[in-house]
Amino acid sequence: MTDPQPTTATGWQPTTAAERELLAAAEQEDGAAFLAALATGPLLLPVPAATAAAPVPWPTGHHEGVTHVMAYTSPAAIAAGLPGQDVTYRVSVLTDLAVDWPDERWVLAVNAGLPIAVRLTADELTSLAAAMVEAERPLREAVRQQDPDALMSALLRTELLLPLRPDGPATRDLDDPDFPWWCLPDEQGRPSLPVFTSEARLRQALGDHDLVAISSLQLTEHWPDASWQLSLNPETPLAAALPGEAVLTLRDWLGELRHVLDDAAEQERSRRVSAAYADPSTVGVPVPRPAAESTVDVDEGPDPDVPLRLQLVIPHRYLASYLDDGYDRAAGLVHAWYGPGRDTPVRLYRRLGLLGPGSPFEESDEWVAVLRWPPDESTPPEWGQGQPRMESLIVPNGTELRCLHQDGRDEFLARFDATTRRWSPA
Repeated sequence: MTDPQPTTATGWQPTTAAERELLAAAEQEDGAAFLAALATGPLLLPVPAATAAAPVPWPTGHHEGVTHVMAYTSPAAIAAGLPGQDVTYRVSVLTDLAVDWPDERWVLAVNAGLPIAVRLTADELTSLAAAMVEAERPLREAVRQQDPDALMSALLRTELLLPLRPDGPATRDLDDPDFPWWCLPDEQGRPSLPVFTSEARLRQALGDHDLVAISSLQLTEHWPDASWQLSLNPETPLAAALPGEAVLTLRDWLGELRHVLDDAAEQERSRRVSAAYADPSTVGVPVPRPAAESTVDVDEGPDPDVPLRLQLVIPHRYLASYLDDGYDRAAGLVHAWYGPGRDTPVRLYRRLGLLGPGSPFEESDEWVAVLRWPPDESTPPEWGQGQPRMESLIVPNGTELRCLHQDGRDEFLARFDATTRRWSPA
């Protein structure tokens, strides 16, 4: 590779959806839309066709004394930007380049010589990709550790993109028996359903392709065949696989949890309606709520002098799994701990809406177990703010397992050691 800023190519036309978006944004001088389109498309890094080295070298050129990494958005863009050069390419995306960027002094040159050209310094590349890198961090770590539990936890918090079978029926309804599921064999010939965690990842592997956006819950509820495996982000650095049986197990677990929470939410709505009106015959005519006869409904709010701790309530029947079996997963309503002496089981149940038919919790409970941990740099900033959030997670290192008693005692039971995946008792 030589000059990353050759003479502007003539006769070039966009050939992909991303390039059409880039060209439209460039013509309208809309920088934000241009960068957004760049972030969702694949980036092709050209290398000499005869290159057999591993790892593949970075395609660099020099311009004005600065080393540039060359990248293009399609094979046609390479042909127009590097006419007559015998090159092949490897496909990447903006996030992978930002994570693996080799030298902060280097500059990324995208589509040099084309009307959709742009140059990004290392700082600009990092800034542009920061949100996407952060969003992929749990998934990247799960793939690196080959941890199926962490992988499933990451999937629960991610919108999924399902590519559709080419030339399949037009329906986009997962309930439709004719839905165009696209089953492909993996390298060992096992039937696999490709699923992607972003449009950039899908385009990296498949280019422009028809797709439908779904949640992990929708995917598990409609999983088409237990013999298929889930192939996540195939042909990308964030590739992983889960057997169909694991997907169905996740479906059953999510279904049970949703049923409990739905029933609890309905019970809480009914309780609030009953408390707001003196008599069913006077619905629509609010009356003052009588003073509480006890302090169980008092909600003082979090203690402002106590550092933020996140908390999650554990159904009684799962306590032994943590203490005896080293269980390290959790799901439920993540919320801020209110501080010493501000919670009992019934206060917590009422505040979180956990009471109702089918709920594992009862107003008469003498105690309840909770997980409690301090947030760190990997904790989403919205956790612990505002309303409780339904989340599934891997138990963070140092999490405390505690027991809240009806008389106000807050008893320490054990602390989690992520290295040994064991709970150390008090």
